[in-house]
Amino acid sequence: MSIPYLVRQKTNLLNKAKSGLWYAVIRKFQRRGGVNEKELGELVAMRGGFNRGMVEGVLTAVSEVIETELSKGQSVTIRGFGTFQTALTSKGFEHPGQVTPGEVSVSKVYFMADRNLLRRLKKVDCYRIPLSYYLPKELLTPEILEEEKGLKEEGII
Repeated sequence: MSIPYLVRQKTNLLNKAKSGLWYAVIRKFQRRGGVNEKELGELVAMRGGFNRGMVEGVLTAVSEVIETELSKGQSVTIRGFGTFQTALTSKGFEHPGQVTPGEVSVSKVYFMADRNLLRRLKKVDCYRIPLSYYLPKELLTPEILEEEKGLKEEGII
Protein backbone atom coordinates (compact mmCIF):
# COMPACT_ATOMS: atom_id res chain seq x y z
CA MET A 1 0.00 0.00 0.00
CA SER A 2 1.11 3.54 -0.68
CA ILE A 3 -0.22 6.94 0.28
CA PRO A 4 -0.57 9.42 -2.61
CA TYR A 5 0.56 13.00 -2.08
CA LEU A 6 0.60 16.33 -3.88
CA VAL A 7 3.26 19.02 -3.72
CA ARG A 8 2.12 22.50 -2.64
CA GLN A 9 3.86 25.79 -1.99
CA LYS A 10 3.00 27.07 1.47
CA THR A 11 1.94 30.65 2.16
CA ASN A 12 3.46 32.63 5.02
CA LEU A 13 0.37 33.60 7.02
CA LEU A 14 2.09 36.62 8.59
CA ASN A 15 2.73 38.51 5.37
CA LYS A 16 0.68 36.46 2.87
CA ALA A 17 3.78 36.02 0.71
CA LYS A 18 4.80 32.69 -0.75
CA SER A 19 7.61 31.24 1.33
CA GLY A 20 9.18 29.63 -1.71
CA LEU A 21 9.25 26.25 0.01
CA TRP A 22 7.33 23.26 -1.30
CA TYR A 23 5.84 20.55 0.89
CA ALA A 24 4.14 17.19 0.51
CA VAL A 25 0.43 17.31 1.37
CA ILE A 26 -2.00 14.42 1.49
CA ARG A 27 -4.26 13.92 -1.50
CA LYS A 28 -7.72 12.70 -0.66
CA PHE A 29 -9.28 10.78 -3.55
CA GLN A 30 -12.44 9.88 -1.73
CA ARG A 31 -15.55 11.88 -1.06
CA ARG A 32 -15.71 13.72 2.23
CA GLY A 33 -15.67 11.27 5.09
CA GLY A 34 -13.65 8.55 3.38
CA VAL A 35 -14.79 5.03 4.20
CA ASN A 36 -18.23 5.09 5.84
CA GLU A 37 -19.59 2.64 8.43
CA LYS A 38 -21.29 0.47 5.79
CA GLU A 39 -18.07 0.09 3.79
CA LEU A 40 -16.07 -0.42 6.99
CA GLY A 41 -18.57 -3.09 8.01
CA GLU A 42 -18.07 -4.89 4.68
CA LEU A 43 -14.26 -4.70 4.98
CA VAL A 44 -14.25 -6.03 8.55
CA ALA A 45 -16.77 -8.75 7.66
CA MET A 46 -14.64 -9.95 4.72
CA ARG A 47 -11.46 -9.94 6.80
CA GLY A 48 -12.84 -11.63 9.89
CA GLY A 49 -15.57 -13.87 8.50
CA PHE A 50 -18.29 -11.93 10.34
CA ASN A 51 -21.76 -10.98 9.14
CA ARG A 52 -21.70 -7.43 7.69
CA GLY A 53 -24.90 -6.38 9.48
CA MET A 54 -23.53 -7.60 12.78
CA VAL A 55 -20.30 -5.65 12.27
CA GLU A 56 -22.27 -2.50 11.41
CA GLY A 57 -24.32 -2.99 14.58
CA VAL A 58 -21.17 -3.31 16.67
CA LEU A 59 -19.70 -0.18 15.06
CA THR A 60 -22.88 1.75 15.84
CA ALA A 61 -22.89 0.48 19.44
CA VAL A 62 -19.20 1.34 19.89
CA SER A 63 -19.85 4.86 18.58
CA GLU A 64 -22.74 5.31 21.03
CA VAL A 65 -20.72 3.98 23.98
CA ILE A 66 -17.77 6.25 23.12
CA GLU A 67 -20.13 9.25 23.04
CA THR A 68 -21.66 8.26 26.39
CA GLU A 69 -18.29 7.82 28.09
CA LEU A 70 -16.89 11.06 26.64
CA SER A 71 -19.99 12.91 27.88
CA LYS A 72 -19.11 11.67 31.40
CA GLY A 73 -15.62 13.16 31.10
CA GLN A 74 -13.93 9.81 30.49
CA SER A 75 -11.39 9.10 27.78
CA VAL A 76 -11.88 5.93 25.74
CA THR A 77 -8.90 3.79 24.72
CA ILE A 78 -9.05 0.95 22.21
CA ARG A 79 -5.78 -0.95 22.50
CA GLY A 80 -3.93 -1.06 19.18
CA PHE A 81 -6.12 1.72 17.78
CA GLY A 82 -6.01 4.83 19.96
CA THR A 83 -7.66 7.09 22.51
CA PHE A 84 -10.62 9.45 22.18
CA GLN A 85 -10.71 12.48 24.50
CA THR A 86 -12.55 15.76 24.84
CA ALA A 87 -11.22 19.27 25.37
CA LEU A 88 -13.18 21.90 27.28
CA THR A 89 -13.26 25.66 26.89
CA SER A 90 -14.73 28.74 28.54
CA LYS A 91 -14.26 32.50 28.42
CA GLY A 92 -11.77 33.99 30.84
CA PHE A 93 -13.10 35.33 34.14
CA GLU A 94 -11.71 37.54 36.91
CA HIS A 95 -12.63 35.11 39.72
CA PRO A 96 -12.66 31.28 39.84
CA GLY A 97 -16.23 31.19 41.14
CA GLN A 98 -17.43 32.80 37.90
CA VAL A 99 -16.44 29.72 35.89
CA THR A 100 -19.80 27.97 36.23
CA PRO A 101 -21.03 24.88 34.34
CA GLY A 102 -23.11 27.07 32.02
CA GLU A 103 -19.93 28.84 30.90
CA VAL A 104 -18.03 25.64 30.03
CA SER A 105 -18.47 23.61 26.84
CA VAL A 106 -16.73 20.90 24.86
CA SER A 107 -14.52 22.59 22.29
CA LYS A 108 -13.47 19.46 20.42
CA VAL A 109 -13.20 15.72 20.48
CA TYR A 110 -9.84 14.45 19.42
CA PHE A 111 -8.25 11.12 18.66
CA MET A 112 -4.69 10.14 19.53
CA ALA A 113 -3.52 7.12 17.56
CA ASP A 114 -1.96 4.22 19.45
CA ARG A 115 1.82 4.43 19.27
CA ASN A 116 2.08 1.01 17.58
CA LEU A 117 -0.52 1.99 14.96
CA LEU A 118 1.41 5.19 14.29
CA ARG A 119 4.69 3.25 14.06
CA ARG A 120 3.18 0.87 11.49
CA LEU A 121 1.68 3.70 9.43
CA LYS A 122 5.00 5.56 9.38
CA LYS A 123 6.43 2.59 7.46
CA VAL A 124 3.88 2.93 4.64
CA ASP A 125 5.41 4.14 1.38
CA CYS A 126 4.28 7.35 -0.26
CA TYR A 127 4.17 8.22 -3.94
CA ARG A 128 3.93 11.57 -5.66
CA ILE A 129 1.01 12.23 -7.96
CA PRO A 130 2.54 13.45 -11.24
CA LEU A 131 3.20 17.18 -11.04
CA SER A 132 1.91 17.63 -14.58
CA TYR A 133 -1.58 16.67 -13.35
CA TYR A 134 -1.96 19.79 -11.22
CA LEU A 135 0.91 22.31 -11.55
CA PRO A 136 0.99 25.08 -14.18
CA LYS A 137 3.15 24.22 -17.21
CA GLU A 138 5.61 27.02 -16.44
CA LEU A 139 6.63 25.22 -13.23
CA LEU A 140 7.37 21.92 -15.00
CA THR A 141 11.06 21.59 -15.81
CA PRO A 142 12.32 19.36 -18.64
CA GLU A 143 13.67 16.98 -15.98
CA ILE A 144 10.24 16.63 -14.36
CA LEU A 145 8.56 16.03 -17.73
CA GLU A 146 11.19 13.43 -18.68
CA GLU A 147 10.80 11.63 -15.34
CA GLU A 148 7.01 11.50 -15.72
CA LYS A 149 7.32 10.30 -19.32
CA GLY A 150 9.48 7.42 -18.09
CA LEU A 151 6.96 6.56 -15.38
CA LYS A 152 4.15 6.50 -17.96
CA GLU A 153 6.17 4.22 -20.25
CA GLU A 154 6.77 1.84 -17.33
CA GLY A 155 3.04 1.85 -16.58
CA ILE A 156 3.56 3.28 -13.10
CA ILE A 157 1.29 6.27 -13.77
